[in-house]
Amino acid sequence: MPARLQIKSEDCSPLGQLILQYLEAQGISMNRLAELSGIPQPRLRGACFKGTCPTPETLRKLARVMGKHHLELYTLAYEGRVETLPQDANDVSLDILMRELFETAREMGLAAPKTRPSKAKIRKALMELGFQPNTEECA
Repeated sequence: MPARLQIKSEDCSPLGQLILQYLEAQGISMNRLAELSGIPQPRLRGACFKGTCPTPETLRKLARVMGKHHLELYTLAYEGRVETLPQDANDVSLDILMRELFETAREMGLAAPKTRPSKAKIRKALMELGFQPNTEECA
């Protein structure tokens, strides 16, 4: 059984909360996760707290061990860092969209693509989701 964590969930960013949940679910210590991911333990511990900025490399290494896509961890790590959007823009924020995409893919048992889809494929997918040409910009 791993040693009791000294990090409190309320002190953690959304990424930190996910890390704590992962440690508990896997029954491993922070030191073991650091070892498995090749991240120095102080850096991994620091990435858990609110207001920290883990590097993209740290997020990639951590994502690989946790079985997540690094962009999913990136959206959690930087949640709330982007300037607050107007109230009516909350439904279209990039963070919400990214989380919904990854959550839906995970529920369907899908993995993220290895290469970026072409613009034509992205346009086609957006149209199938109900996006329509913006007539205001064309005027």
